[in-house]
Amino acid sequence: MFTLPGLSALLMFLYLRPQEFIPVLQKLPLLYIFFAAAVGGLLVDLKLRLLKPIPTRSLKIAAIFFGWAIVTIAVKVPASDKVGQTLQFTIVFVTFLLIAQGVQRFRALLVVAASLLFCTLFLTMVGVHQANADLGCLMIEDYLSKLGVPDGRSCETFLDCTGLDAEPGEVYACQRIGLFGTSALDDRVRYRGSLQDPNELAAVVASGLALLIPFFARSRRRLVHLVGVAIGIFIFMCVIYTQSRGGMLAYMSVLGVYFLRRYGIKWGVIGVFAMLPLTALGGRGGEAAQGSTEGRYEAWAAGIHMLKSDPVFGVGKGQFTNFHRLTAHNSHVLSFAELGLPGFFLWIALLYMSFKIPIMALRDLKDPRAGPARSWAMGVIAFGAPYVVQMTFLSLTYHNITWVFFGLSGAFYAAVKRHAPDWEVKFGFLDYVIIGGICLGFLTVLPMYLIYKGFL
Repeated sequence: MFTLPGLSALLMFLYLRPQEFIPVLQKLPLLYIFFAAAVGGLLVDLKLRLLKPIPTRSLKIAAIFFGWAIVTIAVKVPASDKVGQTLQFTIVFVTFLLIAQGVQRFRALLVVAASLLFCTLFLTMVGVHQANADLGCLMIEDYLSKLGVPDGRSCETFLDCTGLDAEPGEVYACQRIGLFGTSALDDRVRYRGSLQDPNELAAVVASGLALLIPFFARSRRRLVHLVGVAIGIFIFMCVIYTQSRGGMLAYMSVLGVYFLRRYGIKWGVIGVFAMLPLTALGGRGGEAAQGSTEGRYEAWAAGIHMLKSDPVFGVGKGQFTNFHRLTAHNSHVLSFAELGLPGFFLWIALLYMSFKIPIMALRDLKDPRAGPARSWAMGVIAFGAPYVVQMTFLSLTYHNITWVFFGLSGAFYAAVKRHAPDWEVKFGFLDYVIIGGICLGFLTVLPMYLIYKGFL
C-alpha cells in the first residue's frame, strides 16, 4: 500500500519532531513533504483499487465536528488568527482521514501500530534518561513553558547559573538536561513541541503499553514475554518520572481494560481498586499540587461562563486563553467553551463512536478465526483509555494524539469490514439519547461540583 510510507513518516514527524534537534532537517518543509507523500499514496491506492471507499462510522461525525469548528473560527475568531487556527486543525483532521481511510487491512494496521509503538518507546527512552541525567544550566527562551537552550555548564542550584559566566540580561534555570536538547521541568520529565507538557507525555507513553501488549502476546516464547514485561516496567518508570497524577491513572487504565476483559467486571473492579495505591508513586504534593488543582477549577468555571456568553458558537476555536489566563485543563470543558453546545455534542459523539466500534467488534465477532480482530479491538480500546483519563485534566480536544486514536478506531472498522462486509455498527436514536444524556449529565454535575468547591 502506497499510503503507509508517507503516513508512518508523518506520524513519526508529529510525535518526535526530529527537525528540532537535527538542524539540517530545519531547511526542509518535512510536514508538507510527508503530508504530500501520504495523500499522494492514498490517491494511488484508490486509483489502483488497493483501497475501497469504506467510510468509517465516525467519519461523518468527525467531518461535521471539523466543519463546525471552522464555522466558529469564521464567526468568532479575530481576522489575524483565522488562517492559523484553520490550518492547525486542518492538519490534525487530515491526519485522522489518512489513518481512518488509508488503512483498511490488519497488516496495514500493524504497520501503523508499529510506527506508533516505536514513537512511544523512543519517548520513553528519552524520558527515563532525562530523569537520571545531570543537572545543567538552561538559558530560558520561553518563560511560560520554561523551555530553553543548555549552555553546557553544570549546576546544583539556580545560583550556579548566574554570575560572570552568564549572558547579561538572560534568565537561567538549573534543570536536568536530557537527550536531543530536552530538559526537565522542575524534575518532571518532558519532551519537545506538543509533548513539552509532562502530563501529555505521560498519556502518550501510557498508550504505548496498549500497543505493546498485543505485539508481544502474539508470541508463545517465554523470552519474548519477559522482554515485553521489561519494556512495560520501563514505560511505568517514565510515567512515574513525569510526576503526573493523571498519567499514573492513564497507565492503570490500560491494565484495567485488559484486566476487565480477562476476569470480568467483578474481579476487574477489585483489580482496579487494588491498583489504586500505585497512584501514590505519581504526582506532586504540597503547594504545587494544590495550586494546580485550584487552577483547573478556575479554568473550568471560566469555561462555563464562556458557554453562557454564547451557547451556540462559544468563544471560537482556539480562543479560550484570550478569555482566561490558563487553558481549560479539560477537553470537554474546552469543547463547549470554544464550540458551544453543538460542538460539545459532536465531541462526545466522536468519543462515543470511536469506542463503540471496537466494543461492538468484541461482542459480534465470535468466530474462532476472528481472534486477531478481537485482539486488535482490545488494543484500540486500551490505546484510547489513557487519553480519556487525561481528558479530565488536559486540553486534548484538537491534539494530534487524540485524533490519531480516532483514526486508529476508524482504520480498525475498515479492516473488519474488509473481511466481514455484512458487519455493521449502527448509530441510531438510542445512541443520540445516550450521547445527549452524557452531555446533560456533565453540564449538570460539573457546575454543582464547582459550586461545592466554591469556584462558581
